[in-house]
Amino acid sequence: MVKILSADILDILPIEIGFLILTREISPEGAAVAAAFAYDQEGNQIHPIPLGTYLEFKFGPEYKNIVASLGDYISCSSAVLKSGGVTALYPTGEITFFNADGSVAQSGELMYQGCTTSDIALDASCFWSTVPDKNAIIKYSPVEKRVLLRIGGENSSAFNRPVAIVKLDDKLYICNEGSKKIRTIRLEDYAVKDYAVFNEPVHRFFRVGNKDYALLDSGVYWINDIAK
Repeated sequence: MVKILSADILDILPIEIGFLILTREISPEGAAVAAAFAYDQEGNQIHPIPLGTYLEFKFGPEYKNIVASLGDYISCSSAVLKSGGVTALYPTGEITFFNADGSVAQSGELMYQGCTTSDIALDASCFWSTVPDKNAIIKYSPVEKRVLLRIGGENSSAFNRPVAIVKLDDKLYICNEGSKKIRTIRLEDYAVKDYAVFNEPVHRFFRVGNKDYALLDSGVYWINDIAK
């Protein structure tokens, strides 16, 4: 495991050649400001980018309309759909669905048994989210407007404060802040296994090409290369 960078990271987005990060920096006037950067994994280089580049990757081409509606564009997770629509979910459970033109289609709350949800991993017409306070993950259908499946729970040892989720092929990768682990679920039989174990809380996981990365308290790390 190799540390790629340390920074006060507000958000991180994987892209085809590496990843984008949004960091908190202090201006010459002493104010906290957000700054965007891109990391090129082939050249192992990081360079500043316009904020609009970060926003377009996060919300799609109509990001200006979406950001105007959301206000806080940093703390939400997002998913750009094949239709061009966008879904934004906050750690408070507040969720907004946008049309392809950036207009609001629907807004409300995505809660599970009175607890907030976090993060979005698309799965066909549905998506997966974590429920940190229930030690569970759920599969939600926006069309049916209901939870289709729950895995884990308060009395289960599968997860320990899961906060982020990624779907890659036929597996889910779940970041657990409590147990400091990334665990996988094989969707064909829902078998749960450890994927990576750390010495500090893990907040995000993503893959670029054949390289796996994790965001920990102390920074962004390259975990390993997967077999091609």
